[in-house]
Amino acid sequence: MLGGPRGETVNAHWDAFANELSWFVANRKRITVGALVPPGSWKASPRFSELFPSLSCLLRSAHLSAISIDERKYILYSWEGTDRVLSWLCRPPGIPGANLFPAHATLLAEFGGITERAGEFEGQWLLNTNESLTADEAAHDAAFIRDCDWAFEEVPGGIPIDPGAYYSISREANGNSTLCHRTSGEVLMFAPDHSFTHLVPLEGCPEYTLYRINGAPGFVDWVEVVAQQWTKASS
Repeated sequence: MLGGPRGETVNAHWDAFANELSWFVANRKRITVGALVPPGSWKASPRFSELFPSLSCLLRSAHLSAISIDERKYILYSWEGTDRVLSWLCRPPGIPGANLFPAHATLLAEFGGITERAGEFEGQWLLNTNESLTADEAAHDAAFIRDCDWAFEEVPGGIPIDPGAYYSISREANGNSTLCHRTSGEVLMFAPDHSFTHLVPLEGCPEYTLYRINGAPGFVDWVEVVAQQWTKASS
């Protein structure tokens, strides 16, 4: 199925995505939209299912649509909620970049990460984010924190982490970034602009700097909480 530059297709789930994110499709030169494939077509390896049981179940329950936008390939994962279609526009799986936490590399080999979302809802951790879990996002380390070293002036020794040892797994437009340690998988959040209630300041750090995330001390925990949030909303 071929769509025009504004995503005009006969794929109802893509139409819902494109109508909600009209700004995203407005200036695209060419969009090609595949058929809406029913749930059950996505398959996970035993290793992926063992690491990410909630995400595996969520992706198996999704409709799939192959999408090409200006010659770049995507997969639309979508779910029919009670009053709307929820969806993730994702990169295809691929060869993960080097120096990532091993579980993230396993994820990227079978699920390429999230670039845009539709049918969003309050209280979930992807709200207002740019890319999440993609290889492109993981290419950004936490070196940007050094630009805010003034915020750690009262912390003995200054910034209490090695920014190069962490990389971004999800980032908001306002600069809030969820970070993953390359070897341990520890997850922290740098949040200079937030009103979250699920964060606890990292030991010795002032407010609006580095935080631990309640319920998600590590990479796998964070991924699974996000999957559970979307599973509940799509049920």
